[in-house]
Amino acid sequence: MSKVKKGERTIFVCDGKKCCRYNEETKSCFKALLEESGLSNDYSVCKMKCQGMCKSAPVVYISSHDKYKKEVGAKKAKKIFQEYIIA
Repeated sequence: MSKVKKGERTIFVCDGKKCCRYNEETKSCFKALLEESGLSNDYSVCKMKCQGMCKSAPVVYISSHDKYKKEVGAKKAKKIFQEYIIA
């Protein structure tokens, strides 16, 4: 996987051993929000390798803001979307 530069529009969801047990809802939520807002061509949702934050699964990385977010379920994904993607 290549390095992501700040400003690129990708939402990464950890797909490590523990995160992959809990991240399906998160990925689906981000994809649906992007589709609903018409931003699915501007942003992509991708998986990333384990980030070593297994106690905080699932972990999300917002590349355009260089931010990691922990314990992201559907409710938190919506807040992240409003704060970092729509804003």
